[in-house]
Amino acid sequence: MPTVEVAKFDMERLTGLSYREVEKFLEYVKCQVEEDLGDRVKLEVTHDRPDHFSAEGLARTLKGMAEVELGLPKIKLAESSVELKTEHIEERPYITMAIVRDVRLDDEAIRQMIQLQEKLHDTYGRGRRRVAIGFYDLAKIKPPIYYRRVSREAEYTPLGFEKPMPVGEMFEKTEQGRKYSYLISRETPPALVDSEGQIMVIVPVLASECCKITSSTRDVLIDVTGTELRSVTNVMSVLLYSVLERSLSREVEVVTGGNTYRHTYLQFDVDEKRASSLLGVPLSRQQFVRGLEKSRHEYTGVVTAAPYRINLLSWIDVVEDIALALGYNNFPREPPAIISVGRRHAVEVLTREFRKIMTFMGFTEVNNYVLTDESVSDICKPIKVVNPISELYNRVRCTQITQLIATAAVMRQKEVKLFEVGEVVRDGKTRKVLTFLVSRDGVTLTDGLAILKALCKASGYTCITKSAQAAAWALQGRFATIDGDISGYIAEVNPDLLTKLGHYTPVVVAELFLA
Repeated sequence: MPTVEVAKFDMERLTGLSYREVEKFLEYVKCQVEEDLGDRVKLEVTHDRPDHFSAEGLARTLKGMAEVELGLPKIKLAESSVELKTEHIEERPYITMAIVRDVRLDDEAIRQMIQLQEKLHDTYGRGRRRVAIGFYDLAKIKPPIYYRRVSREAEYTPLGFEKPMPVGEMFEKTEQGRKYSYLISRETPPALVDSEGQIMVIVPVLASECCKITSSTRDVLIDVTGTELRSVTNVMSVLLYSVLERSLSREVEVVTGGNTYRHTYLQFDVDEKRASSLLGVPLSRQQFVRGLEKSRHEYTGVVTAAPYRINLLSWIDVVEDIALALGYNNFPREPPAIISVGRRHAVEVLTREFRKIMTFMGFTEVNNYVLTDESVSDICKPIKVVNPISELYNRVRCTQITQLIATAAVMRQKEVKLFEVGEVVRDGKTRKVLTFLVSRDGVTLTDGLAILKALCKASGYTCITKSAQAAAWALQGRFATIDGDISGYIAEVNPDLLTKLGHYTPVVVAELFLA
């Protein structure tokens, strides 16, 4: 779960509530106090609510829960006189810009803007690979603005530095340069440049000291660049609503050129009957509408939500908002219809024995989620989740192999020995599976077969291997099926799949179906 830090006085200022009242409503938005630092507090927020990555977004939600402000927060759009001129940048082809005027910033407000920027970079932006964000003081920029490539010899003053330096030098001397310059062409990096040739930022690496926001900034220019237009637009919505909480205006100026920002309200077809059916409790029209208004939505026959609610994918998500607004603790409790005595299932007894054996053989156990991403499709045909919380969890796994390879890639050790016992869904059935992985230079199918033989002997099960036609993800001539008391397969993994998952050391995997 992401952790955000906010000042208590700032939450009081933004919500109009005392901090004691703020604390009372945090549970309604699934936030937990991780650490009380006196005048500040660290909060654990859910990753599916990026609008909660700063005090402004949290305050907007809490005002609804406390009924300080109800209903849909609306903004006005206007076309800006500032113009953006772009050239095609292959690494980051999408860019959108907008301006929020009449902002009132202090040190805490700037701190929250930076926190929101970095949290979005790390989560939704996939470490700036998919999305990168910039804030600028518009008064320090001379339009029009150009999104184009510059030379690595071009000079600018990176954020936090006092003197200008060549862009190529910045790549080596700054933490951001060393960390993010691999995302772009280091010879001709993309940049935002104003009409006087002033470099505003090397995208997506590091902004310039020339136009940074300060407490005297009144007009904030926001840019979002990325590799996917929908992600760029979604992030811009989150940013605009956040900065507007610090503004005396409710108007946003959309910068022309590039990929013009489209402010689109979300709509869902749901009424109190569908909500009642899903929640299992009867809701009156008044309760239904009140729950929506406290969630900062609007109801006019259909539910309308603000664009910053990028986690809302279907009407089911809207009903969850209503349940949170009404309070889970306010729902009636019922005892289960069937009361039974629990005992360990035979399959669990079996899997416990296999876990012991694998551990004794020097393997490390991992426990991945049943939900995974679309890379699992390279092995088998998974079930797609209709309303996923995240693109990282949009498939029900049909194998554990890709997750184990991804884990091995992160470990970056010369030799990796992993195993997992868990559930997968194959051909519409839930199966209990033991999967093990060995990764090191020179590892072959023979090594995997030796481990399999030792495992079967220790468990007392008969395992018969037979060479078979390899699937596309495995090497031909290096694939075998497993029959006998336990079925499954064992193989050397195709380097193409390893490369796709970010692992560059040979791998042997086996998957045994225990139930």
